[in-house]
Amino acid sequence: MSTHPRSNEDEGTPPKAVLFCPDCGHESAATGDWVVDEREGRAVYQCPDCGAEIATRGNARRLCCA
Repeated sequence: MSTHPRSNEDEGTPPKAVLFCPDCGHESAATGDWVVDEREGRAVYQCPDCGAEIATRGNARRLCCA
């Protein structure tokens, strides 16, 4: 556990691995509750609330279980 205090610059700044839905504002970690659909070897991330497609990542196999 880290004992150093956070700077004011860090307050309200989400972690880098947080994805946001531009349509409805839903936010969650990249490994969170997003619906991931594999299409032609790519992972397509969709919002669980409104179904908007928010991101497409490279080879779907690379994203799965390390």
